[in-house]
Amino acid sequence: MKERVSGALESYLEQIAELQQEHGAVRTSDLAERMGCKRSSVTNALQRLSEKGLINYQAYRPVTLTEDGQKTISALSRYHGILAKFLGEILAFPEDFAQQEACRLEHRVSAQTIERMRAYLEFADKWGNCACDNSSEVKCQEKSREAFKKFLNRKIEKT
Repeated sequence: MKERVSGALESYLEQIAELQQEHGAVRTSDLAERMGCKRSSVTNALQRLSEKGLINYQAYRPVTLTEDGQKTISALSRYHGILAKFLGEILAFPEDFAQQEACRLEHRVSAQTIERMRAYLEFADKWGNCACDNSSEVKCQEKSREAFKKFLNRKIEKT
């Protein structure tokens, strides 16, 4: 995903993707109904998304995602998945809450933070609690943090 657009525009983009999948192309009136707003607000958002090259838009014509729009949707979907997994598996939130919270956060969290969460999930999958052995809880936490830092450094060195 290139430069991120605002959370509101990302929400429009997600709804366009859903409607496009359901109907092939998206009418402004369908999007306004789905978003619960006026057509004039939708038109303004569509113009901004078009200027950024994320949608194909002409007045009175159906809207479709561009290739960059599809890539943005894929990135948002990936962000959502990472956030939901992190919230559910690492922070132990219930699945429903993790999914809802991921929907809210995916538009606000930086790509760098998402990537660090993904790296931690990968670390946890690979190493689990093996950094701890029979240590006390505090020592286990310290060892886990140190092991994660080493894990990150190895990944950085490989790139």
